[in-house]
Amino acid sequence: MVLALTMSAFAGNQNKKQPREKCEFPCEQMVKNLNLSDKQVKQLKEADETFDAEVKALREKSKEFQKNNRESMKAAKARRDSTLKSVLTKDQYIQYLEQKIKRLERRPDVRFDRNARPMNKRFDGKQMRQGRCPMSPASDAPAINPPAPDAAAK
Repeated sequence: MVLALTMSAFAGNQNKKQPREKCEFPCEQMVKNLNLSDKQVKQLKEADETFDAEVKALREKSKEFQKNNRESMKAAKARRDSTLKSVLTKDQYIQYLEQKIKRLERRPDVRFDRNARPMNKRFDGKQMRQGRCPMSPASDAPAINPPAPDAAAK
């Protein structure tokens, strides 16, 4: 029985196509449903090829932008550090570096451990009041939106 299930699983995988092979544009069903002429099919295929080229160029441009942005951020951080070094005294700068190291040691390295904190997680006011937000107000601070006196009585 296990052998039969394994063979059927392999047989099922043979019919799967790669994402781009699943449906050429315009797909046969679209040609049939819209009753497209050969000329229209040819024009749509040309438009699809142009679109694919544009998307590919945009992806490459995005990669270049990310690389340039990363380099720009590194340069900006270096400028900030040099400004701090020139403004602060030697002792202050050493203290600043020690605090920076402590701060980096406290936080998980999100860059390598992507499961440390969910990305793009938004915190609403209710979560902040319950203390689940890392930037929650101090426990002795009043609630952001305290309930109205009438609502509390009900």
